[in-house]
Amino acid sequence: MHANSRNRVDTTQDQQTDPTAKDVKFSIGQVAKITGSTVPTIRYYDEIGLLSPAEITSGGHRLYAAEEIWRLKLILTLRYLNFGIDEIQKIISGDIAVDTAIDWQMEALDNQMRMLASMKSILEQTKQSKGGTDSLRFMYELVESISANTLAREKFILEKMFLSVFPEQFPVEWREIFLLGVKVSTLLDGKLSAAQTAALDELEEMFNDSQIVRELKKDFLSYLEVVHLPRISVEMWSAKMMKNHKQLLKLAEQHATPDSPFVQANVQEYVLLFADVDEPPVSESFFRRFAEKMLSMQSENLERFRRIAFILYPSLQSYLKTNELFYQALQWKLQQLDKE
Repeated sequence: MHANSRNRVDTTQDQQTDPTAKDVKFSIGQVAKITGSTVPTIRYYDEIGLLSPAEITSGGHRLYAAEEIWRLKLILTLRYLNFGIDEIQKIISGDIAVDTAIDWQMEALDNQMRMLASMKSILEQTKQSKGGTDSLRFMYELVESISANTLAREKFILEKMFLSVFPEQFPVEWREIFLLGVKVSTLLDGKLSAAQTAALDELEEMFNDSQIVRELKKDFLSYLEVVHLPRISVEMWSAKMMKNHKQLLKLAEQHATPDSPFVQANVQEYVLLFADVDEPPVSESFFRRFAEKMLSMQSENLERFRRIAFILYPSLQSYLKTNELFYQALQWKLQQLDKE
């Protein structure tokens, strides 16, 4: 009788520590122990909406079931593979296909390998110089020399890029602002980090690939068929573009929704920058053509190009925060037009 009782107790204890057991919930401390994570990390994932508990007790304690533990293990695996939190959220929610996410991460790892190789080369050359106390000066001069050469190379690659995707008759002064949204030439100084140098290598590799260039040029030429060349100066147009971006960034930080009147007004103002009119609203037909073209330009190579640009020019990274809201707002407006 006592033996049977002991067996029942052992079975209950096993169920309470088995993360696959049905209808069993675990405390945050138990989950941390099961997964090899930490309590603060699990709390943080809850705060950002990445991992919610199955239940919160009346005393405010988080409880997790088998499903949440599996999700946490998946998150920890992706973090181990150096995926960012935003990327993990999109993978788990289905916004990014797993294959696409893997391709992006492999490219990112290739970039890191090139970056590390560049850093190792600088250190090896410094060591081989055998400069003794002058080694640090040699290292500095080597980095400065690389930076000077990098600036010239960066300008050359950008010029090649603009020549590759724009028709010859398209005004030179409008090319970079139309392609990137800002005059990136004003951001160049040759002081690239190892990560930026690796990104520049990848950009050069992209525009040495004739198939990639053909695809990008085809996409961009079809885009140029929709938009109109502004009738104001590049400087004035650029200032309007930046003002529009800052307004949308503020709305994104306030968690505005795509159907918000403020977001929709912002999108209308953005589309106006490419229309053949001076005052809003733009015509429904132009908005539809513009929106459909923007939404269709989401190829793998375009996404790769944008990712490289964000690494090369960190000041562009705020566009990451607005892009999702912008495209969702375009999609919402198109759906409303279809209902009318």
